[in-house]
Amino acid sequence: MNSQKYYKFVMSIAVVFTMSGCASITGSTTQNISIQTREASGKEVSEAKCELINKKGTYFVTTPGTITISRSNDDLQLTCRKDGFENGRAGVVSDTKGSMFGNIVLGGGIGAIIDHNNGSAYEYPSFVQVVMGAFTNIGKVREEQKQSPTSPLGKF
Repeated sequence: MNSQKYYKFVMSIAVVFTMSGCASITGSTTQNISIQTREASGKEVSEAKCELINKKGTYFVTTPGTITISRSNDDLQLTCRKDGFENGRAGVVSDTKGSMFGNIVLGGGIGAIIDHNNGSAYEYPSFVQVVMGAFTNIGKVREEQKQSPTSPLGKF
C-alpha cells in the first residue's frame, strides 16, 4: 500500500472513531427528573412517596422532588403513594435523542450501538406531574398504546 492510500485509510478510521459515540461524548447516561403530585382538582399533594422503574434500575423520591435516574430506551413506570389517596401512576415514554441519528449516519452505527446500550441516546421529559388516583401517559404516545384501551389506572 503506498503512503498516500495508507494515510487516507488511517484518517478514515480516525474519523469513524471520532464521530461515533457522539451522544455518549456530548450527553450523559443519567438525567434529572422533577416529580410533582396533584389531585384531579389540580391541588398539589406533597410528601407522596414515588417509585420510578426502568430496566436500568428502581429509584425513589418524595414529592415534590428531583431525582437522578439512568437513561434507558425502556419507558419509565411511576407509582406514587400517600395515605388518604389512591395511587397515582404514570407511564413516561423514553424518546430517542437526535444525536442517535447522527451516530448512525456519521459513525457507521458503532456509536449508535454503544449509546443504545448505555442509554445515552434516550431521554425522558425533565418534569413529570402525577395525578393521584389516575394513570397518565407522559411523552409521545406509541402506536401500540393508542390502539389498546387501558383501565383508569393503566396496565400495571
